[in-house]
Amino acid sequence: MTSPFTDATYLDYQYGDSEKLQIRLETHSRYTEGEDDYVRVELHHVAPRPGLLAVDIGCGPGRLAGRLRDHGVTCIGLDMSAGLLREARTTTGGPFVRGDAQALPIAEARFDRVLAMNTLYHLPDWRRALLEMRRVVRPGGRVVISTNGADAMKRIYDVHREAALELGYVPLPHTGSSFNLGHLAEVRAVFPTVERHVRDLALVFPDADPALRFYATNRIDMIEGWSGSTEHRARLLPLVRAKIEAIIARERSFRVPKPYGYFVADV
Repeated sequence: MTSPFTDATYLDYQYGDSEKLQIRLETHSRYTEGEDDYVRVELHHVAPRPGLLAVDIGCGPGRLAGRLRDHGVTCIGLDMSAGLLREARTTTGGPFVRGDAQALPIAEARFDRVLAMNTLYHLPDWRRALLEMRRVVRPGGRVVISTNGADAMKRIYDVHREAALELGYVPLPHTGSSFNLGHLAEVRAVFPTVERHVRDLALVFPDADPALRFYATNRIDMIEGWSGSTEHRARLLPLVRAKIEAIIARERSFRVPKPYGYFVADV
């Protein structure tokens, strides 16, 4: 059984609109420990300046594209989700286009900034996407890719696994993000000048409600048979809640490490 996180049908469910994505973004914004200013760090690596042309691959509802335009950057957003692109056009304006990161509908050497934030681990062939990013960046341009560490969110998975086994489900193995910060050699094979910037972060939940809300947006489906039924969700939620509450009673919070970082390459 493959992970749902690279399955096209599941990704349509996840990103047909921004509801579940927004829950995760809000959770990271409110409960992250170790990051003073995510936006500042992200923009530091992108290094925007007026007159640049950028493409934001996996742009979602247009969060980064809108910020870059505020810095005078002309930014094209690209995503496979028609629903997220509709939201992006409504909230941020254009241009936003539908396209596949593994076969970018873009001419060679066009962009000063080629960006893929938290995107490549959703792709069946992220190596091909790296080659596509190399193809469309201009000489003297910059490529910025953000992703998780291999063990990011493992603690919340461990709670899920324990609950799933108690209920008779077969949990999918925790393999980490299919593309993660450990893939420096693979990125360097395409971008020899790449530098990796790692940040030691964690989600720290003082109570169970936000942790459970976060868990319910995706990791709840990491069981065999996830594609055939949704009944596991209602069964898992109360047991996972009880386990998180027990951890908080012992430790005063539920801390979930999430190493995170950036690959930055000037070409």
